[in-house]
This record gives sequence, C-alpha cells and structure tokens, in this order.
Amino acid sequence: MSHDRPDIPEILATLKEFTRGVADKTQGSERYDALCAGFLVDVVKRELACVEAQDKSQAQRLTAITGQSGELEQLYEAFCHSVRGGRLDQQWDEVFDFALQQVIDKVAVTKPDYLLPEHQVGALAGNLKK
Repeated sequence: MSHDRPDIPEILATLKEFTRGVADKTQGSERYDALCAGFLVDVVKRELACVEAQDKSQAQRLTAITGQSGELEQLYEAFCHSVRGGRLDQQWDEVFDFALQQVIDKVAVTKPDYLLPEHQVGALAGNLKK
C-alpha cells in the first residue's frame, strides 16, 4: 500500500532520533525509558524488514516437516502436537534444525548483535542491522 511521506521507515528513523535526543538530555528513569523506546523502534524496523520472508520460510519448512498445509499458526500447532506425540522422532535432525532457525530468526529481530557470525548470513545479516 502506498502512502504519502513520511513512509514507515522515515517515521521510525524520526522516532529513533527523537528518543536518542530525549535520552541524551535526561537521566535516571526518563533516560532509561527513552533508551528502551529507541530499542523497540529498532526491533520494529527489523521486524518489518523480515516478517514476510521469515513467515514464508517457516510455513514452507513446517509443511515439509509435518506433511500438512494451512496457515502458519495451524502449521505450528500441528508441529507442536507432532513433536509432543513423538511422531517426528525419526526426523529429529530436521526438527532440531527448524527449531534452531526459529531462535536465530527471533534473535535476528530482537538483538542481532547477539548472533554468532555464522548465523548472521544472507538477508538477516544485511537487512536487519540497525
């Protein structure tokens, strides 16, 4: 959907600049609150940059693992029931790789600097930095 300016990235950049300015001019809990707000702006920016690709990748992998199709939430539900029921025990490597990728995807959004270099490859490393 196309909108007039400022667009979402510009709004987020302005909000980040504002929170940085507030943090620089305050102390104590007000400074902390401004720093937290700035951190959350960065999280939102990274989430917007990757949510579609991550959702698509997760849906494809869950469909392959469970043999089912549907919305992402339904696929996760089927995956969890299958894991708990032991129906994926023969696919343990694939299940573990999927679970690890979920953690990597989440950390890439919330705090990408915490990832090891080998997990900062591809689109995540290039598109999700601050």
